[in-house]
Amino acid sequence: MATKITNFSKLLLQPPGADGTAAGETVLQTKYGVVKLHSRPNIDGYVVEVKSEPTIVTGTHFGVECTVDAKPSTATSQTGVRGLGGIARLAATYTMTGGGLIGSYGQICNLGTLNGAGIVSAANYALIEDGGVFTAVSHLAASWLDTHLTKAISAGVYDLQYMSNNGTTQIDNAFYIYAGNKITNLFNIKTASGMVGDNQAGGAALTFTNYRLIKIVLEDETYYIPAAKTIS
Repeated sequence: MATKITNFSKLLLQPPGADGTAAGETVLQTKYGVVKLHSRPNIDGYVVEVKSEPTIVTGTHFGVECTVDAKPSTATSQTGVRGLGGIARLAATYTMTGGGLIGSYGQICNLGTLNGAGIVSAANYALIEDGGVFTAVSHLAASWLDTHLTKAISAGVYDLQYMSNNGTTQIDNAFYIYAGNKITNLFNIKTASGMVGDNQAGGAALTFTNYRLIKIVLEDETYYIPAAKTIS
């Protein structure tokens, strides 16, 4: 029978190996209301794994929920709030020659059967929830990709977003956009020297010496956007 712990104020589990526990076992320490999870430097695998096996057949099961309710002590504030952070660092003086750094990782895995036309599954899901008043903002986005890199990449390709299909199943769309008649522009590009060419005077016909056609679907109909290699 499991022991019920009611006082967490000075809980300290024994360090790895102190009482026969396996080397590399996670240590849970609670001190002054702060839960600290420590891992030995040579551990492989997880520091903490939260695993559940829901048996419900309706509704939604939440594996791990992290909610931060900002309640500033004054009527207005300028405090930034981060609900959940995933940070992977390569420490100074170390060199990585393989592997990689992933700050946050999302995965779905189907070992059973998905059988429903209304099923929507995604490894990552971003949502903006309403409820307050949006008087003025700089930008409001369901997903924000940002980089602060200042170093040059000696070899390789540097991407703001990288998409790949390493499976054998054909992907229908790289992007699927349901605008609901409420998206004004497909792109809004600013300060993009080298990405966007100079404005060309109208009136003259364009001659494509070499071009390819990019396939798109608009309102369930197939169209093609010409991509010119050279223009005269």
